Amino acid sequence: MKNKKYALELLKEKINGQRIITYKQISDLTEYTTRQLIRFSKEIENKDIESMLINSNTGKASHNVASVLEIQYILSFKKQYPNISIAQFMDFYHEDIIFNPEKKHDIFEYHLKQRSYSFFKDFYRNNNIKSPRKHRHFNGKNSHPLRTPSPRRGMLVMIDGTPHDWFENGKNFSLHLAIDDATGEILSGWFCPTECLLGYCYMLKILVTKYGIPENIYSDKHSILKSPIDGNLTQFGKICENLGINLIFAETPEAKGKIEKWNDTLQGRLINDIKRKNIYSYTELNRYFNQYYIPYMNRKFSYLSTEKESEFVPVDKSIKLSNIFCIREDRKILSGCVFSWGNNYYQLINSKKEVVKPYQGSNIKVMENAFTKEVRGKYNGHIYLTKQVPGHRKDSVKRQEKIYNQKLLEEYLNNHKQ
Repeated sequence: MKNKKYALELLKEKINGQRIITYKQISDLTEYTTRQLIRFSKEIENKDIESMLINSNTGKASHNVASVLEIQYILSFKKQYPNISIAQFMDFYHEDIIFNPEKKHDIFEYHLKQRSYSFFKDFYRNNNIKSPRKHRHFNGKNSHPLRTPSPRRGMLVMIDGTPHDWFENGKNFSLHLAIDDATGEILSGWFCPTECLLGYCYMLKILVTKYGIPENIYSDKHSILKSPIDGNLTQFGKICENLGINLIFAETPEAKGKIEKWNDTLQGRLINDIKRKNIYSYTELNRYFNQYYIPYMNRKFSYLSTEKESEFVPVDKSIKLSNIFCIREDRKILSGCVFSWGNNYYQLINSKKEVVKPYQGSNIKVMENAFTKEVRGKYNGHIYLTKQVPGHRKDSVKRQEKIYNQKLLEEYLNNHKQ
């Protein structure tokens, strides 16, 4: 351990000729470097040992202390985000002020500096600001055992739907999210009014188009993902099956804690980023989230996989995703070469716009595009376009009326004449 008093005493004796000793020997005895000892020897010529042992900065303010102007500027900036965590506010302040070339004048005028997390933590405490996000303290009880992440990207993708009031207007929208287990990175996401098939289809299409087809998808047992009646594949399960993706279902929310943690992080952060970027609709938010926000968050929170190889399989160019992302059901051809779908009648038509005439009772596979709602039919190995037969009832809800006597029946029929 360094002994400054002993080093100064030896240097004093060396300078006064009381002891013949080298700087190297003093260094070995006191653990100070030769350069430090030479600097001490220059100072000791004008000072005594006692004064040199007292820290020259004692009683003085730190050179790095924030000025009143700087604190006032940070408080003014904080007013834009009344409900924001310390970590996110620090990110915003550095990105929008300190590293923003357009704020050079403010940095010079208010003496602004890049500040540490501990600085902002003290800033919150000194100004009686409460952070909405607090770290949990675990006592070791009821904790879920940690699982080793998958070694390769694309080996396991976690998906989930989480409702939240993202615009703070009292209306919840569900974020359909996909993350990679090996790296913890967000892969894709889509906002819809409710957790629904369309949201998961958009999320999955973005994922496979950008990264490729993953080996496994891990999810909860939501009825969109697994049939609660017989456990068979749902429409989304059939889409995954056609892509060659294996579906795995979690038994508990804790089992997919990684994506649950991402949901929690996004609910805490995204609201302030929406304000920051002046986003006013979910159409804008879906575009911003996938193009800009996902890379931004991944730079902050994702990590490298243990193995460089990837299990994502590029989508074969011969595969038409429009034939994959479909709602599929079996139907029979009825009289008049029509089939029933969505409370309407349709006919198959070929490339020449001619009506295809299957035999009555023939089986066909109806395919409705999940995004465009275009209806097609697969018959004898060929996929045909369709046209709707006019005149069929279009309202999707059958009305039920209670008629108690002949007079009421006559009134009802007169009021509903075509």
